[in-house]
Amino acid sequence: MSIPETVVTAARIRQNLSDTLQPTTVIDADDIVRSGQQTLPELLQSLGGVEVTSTGGPGQSSGVFMRGANTDHTLVLVDGLRINSATVGTTAFEHIPINQIDRIEIVPGPLSSLYGSDAIGGVIQIFTKSGATKASTSAGYGSYNTRNVDGSFSGSAKDTDFTLSAGYYETDGFDATKPTIAFDQHNDDRDGYRNANVSARLAHHFDADNSVGITAFHSDGRTEFDNGPTTRDVNDQSLSAYSIYSENRLTSFWQSLLRFGTGRDDAVFTGAFPAEFRTDQDQASWQNTFAVIGGSLIAGGEYRREEISGDTIFVQTRRDIRSGFAGYRGDYSNHGIQFNARHDDYSDFGGRTTGSIGYGYRLTDAVRLRAAAGTAFHAPTFNDLYFPADPIFGGGGNPNLEPERSRSHEFGVDYQRGAQRFAATYFDNRISDLIVFDLATFTPQNLESARIRGGEFSYSGTVLGTELRAKFTAQNPENVRTGLQLQRRARQHGSVAASRAFGVWKFGTEVVASSERFDSNSEDPAARLDGYALLNLYLTRRLSTQWEVDVRWNNVTDRDYELAQYFNTPGSNVFVSLRWTPSR
Repeated sequence: MSIPETVVTAARIRQNLSDTLQPTTVIDADDIVRSGQQTLPELLQSLGGVEVTSTGGPGQSSGVFMRGANTDHTLVLVDGLRINSATVGTTAFEHIPINQIDRIEIVPGPLSSLYGSDAIGGVIQIFTKSGATKASTSAGYGSYNTRNVDGSFSGSAKDTDFTLSAGYYETDGFDATKPTIAFDQHNDDRDGYRNANVSARLAHHFDADNSVGITAFHSDGRTEFDNGPTTRDVNDQSLSAYSIYSENRLTSFWQSLLRFGTGRDDAVFTGAFPAEFRTDQDQASWQNTFAVIGGSLIAGGEYRREEISGDTIFVQTRRDIRSGFAGYRGDYSNHGIQFNARHDDYSDFGGRTTGSIGYGYRLTDAVRLRAAAGTAFHAPTFNDLYFPADPIFGGGGNPNLEPERSRSHEFGVDYQRGAQRFAATYFDNRISDLIVFDLATFTPQNLESARIRGGEFSYSGTVLGTELRAKFTAQNPENVRTGLQLQRRARQHGSVAASRAFGVWKFGTEVVASSERFDSNSEDPAARLDGYALLNLYLTRRLSTQWEVDVRWNNVTDRDYELAQYFNTPGSNVFVSLRWTPSR
């Protein structure tokens, strides 16, 4: 009998994937290896069902749109820690190497009642490498003179487990910008990228119910980009997350998780416009899970200190966030319920309270109906609040800004029989007090509102020996005041992947597609981004019990498409890798 797959992000407690009241997507280590993708944005687009944007190739600034919300409306956690920039508000997906990832859990919907600011569109939680005693290493080479090598080793000594993983990636890349880009930014050259990364885990188990451990993640990237025809522009950016935790069963019904950690985003730009921006986030949390009749009750608190530094003189460089949260998840016969509430108190603009409720009803063992509603918010960034005024034009940050707020509801149906899974969800998200730059005052203002309605559909399973995985979203992401389509958001996007094994061979194909978008909020025809469909192929050949070779061919038809106006995307490209995994 197969062991049910479990997740933790959807309710902050471990539960079976089939029991979650949110349509959670899991990308595990086997999915990552089989995908053959080289970057996290490509992986999330092809298997995670999210939209992506990128200003060029590997290492260039990238972001994701979950359920049509802004890129800074997705909360990203690495081993439970935030590593986003407190100045721009987004997470540098382009510098999170997939060779360090053991598992990704993607939960769409308003989750501020669980995690606080930023979780308007959803949460993506990334877990770095861990596992039983094993080792693996791989090396690869491909188009654009791309090369990669990585390795990991996990083991144990008595009651102590450890994992160490390291990798290096480098590519000559291609020209990130088009000659038509504004302000004479184009530089007719290749914009390369390199990344060195490492992660580690150490856990000591006193017994089956009590353990302490540490986690560490560090990624160091160097990206060449265009900011003028004669300058050499480079972004040296590092991301890191370090934590120490203690997990204890205090009584038969009381489980405690205490964590202290720090996350950092440190970017140094050289070239035409040199600058340095660094964010440090010291984080602490204490979560208590109580086994009660019918389910689990959680209660806890968090503390986070955001501090920025660099060569820009901000009016304020630090703020403290104190948070308390509580929730319940339970099942009664065919009924499942979930309640969550949270209060976040910011030292600079005050407190915000959010809540959510979810309900599920099992019509049969295979079919379940579900509904959910919740509120969420996004706190103004340091750039929004405190960026220094220009000596000529004035403006700058606006310390009177309010957080962006959302109210949403959704209805869905799930079907699961064996390995066959299908989910359909209708969602309606209203976002108010959106922060936009006001040309009349030259400051950010809470001026806009958005409404995003649509449906998500997903399937995974096996049909006639062929493994299938599909995601599709049809949505209407619109500005409430103008009725126009939100910038870089498509009305339809999705992906489908199919693979089949023939002895030592495995063949796979996937299609990633999106309808038209506009790189403006006015639907200006000059800013139209055409729809596209990309065909990718991959092949795996098992050479022995320990060796295999993987070949991936992306954008087979060499489709010319844009994820952001005036920025290039990869043409037809191939990557070949050799992987060694010794027998356990």
